[in-house]
Amino acid sequence: MPDRTDRTAEIAERLRTDPRIVALVLGAPWRRVGPDVSRSGPVSAVGEGRADGRGRMYVGVPSPSELSELGLPTEVLRHFGLSPADLRAGGWTDTDLRSAGLTPPGAEPEPVEWFVAGEPPQLMLGLAPSGPPLLARPEPGAQAGGVDPVEVHRVPDVVGCTDPESDGMLLVRQIRDRLVRRARRRLAHCGVCLRQVLRTDPATGVCPDCAAEWLGVLP
Repeated sequence: MPDRTDRTAEIAERLRTDPRIVALVLGAPWRRVGPDVSRSGPVSAVGEGRADGRGRMYVGVPSPSELSELGLPTEVLRHFGLSPADLRAGGWTDTDLRSAGLTPPGAEPEPVEWFVAGEPPQLMLGLAPSGPPLLARPEPGAQAGGVDPVEVHRVPDVVGCTDPESDGMLLVRQIRDRLVRRARRRLAHCGVCLRQVLRTDPATGVCPDCAAEWLGVLP
């Protein structure tokens, strides 16, 4: 059975903000999906760069904390074509890379704990041990009733938020609303339980739960 416990307060504590701000900016309630390592790692926001590192002059690259002091997002580095290896050569530590949502060269992506909101799920929130929170659109996963995150976006400004009406939160809401609109356009109606669901069987027009209960189809 899926975990139906409301995790909104737990998420707010991990984001160092108030549950009401989580509800206003991201939505609520949130339910746990579970860790997913292979699919949930954020896409690097910077270029790949040259594999051998030749032809570059490495100077000190601002760390995440220095970028924050300058009022610049980590994403500005994508315009310079800097890969995680380039950033490390420029003085970034593995901690710096992970705090920016990047995987250090040669390391495995950190497991991301995913939560879903909506019934059926229409938005996903990912939290990792380090790195920024992630918002994504859910798509049906390989397992019955499971979902996988797609269209993943970093939302670092949510951490420590005290003002849900700030410009940063307005941008987060825009990302949220765009993902939810796309998720809702993909919903289907089950011909048995008459509910909106993430997917139905093309042959029968029923959801996986009803197919298993009424048609004897194994999930």
